[in-house]
Amino acid sequence: MASIDSDLAGDSDAVDGFRADDGASARFRALVNPATGEWIRFATVAQDSDEDIVRFNWRSRPGGAIPEHVHPHQQESFAILAGEAHFTVDGEQRVVGAGETIVVPAGVRHSEANPGSVVTEGVVELRPALRTREMHEAFAGLAADGRTTARGAPKNPLQLGATLWHFRHESRVTAPPIWVQNFVLPPLWALAKLFGVRPYYQHWDSRIDDRVSS
Repeated sequence: MASIDSDLAGDSDAVDGFRADDGASARFRALVNPATGEWIRFATVAQDSDEDIVRFNWRSRPGGAIPEHVHPHQQESFAILAGEAHFTVDGEQRVVGAGETIVVPAGVRHSEANPGSVVTEGVVELRPALRTREMHEAFAGLAADGRTTARGAPKNPLQLGATLWHFRHESRVTAPPIWVQNFVLPPLWALAKLFGVRPYYQHWDSRIDDRVSS
């Protein structure tokens, strides 16, 4: 897994009922996505309780940006602990600072950027959890394996189809248009299955304990 920059190290306190580190995160390795400038470490997954939720500590490096996307079936909440996060939600720009929370309903297009000079820190929750953990592990794992472009997309078209289509219920980018993705990705996904290209590999699993080796 890619190493963590020193400016992304450390943990923060609570805000709005969220915790940046509740002790559970020690069970997970940190993930880094160089394409978006994100660092995340999972703190709560659905298996931890009766609550169907995934929660992770999140940091965005200066210059980091998450492209516009939608979560078709999940509500997403960002509780900002330090710095400022610049969101565009359904075309409306919002700046969220320390001590503030933004909630994005399911199906609403949104993006995030950190144009400032300091790391933005926060806690992110998605309800229901679905396969959010595996999705983030897949994209961070592909990047760590050197198998993505500078924009974070899998270089191999079959891997692109396998991974993006597998996690279509968790997240969809809005460019190219989703109707184009619906036309292009399923054939790539089918070919990926034929050639043994998996959407997710167990060595990407960020759980420290009880991991399954591939």
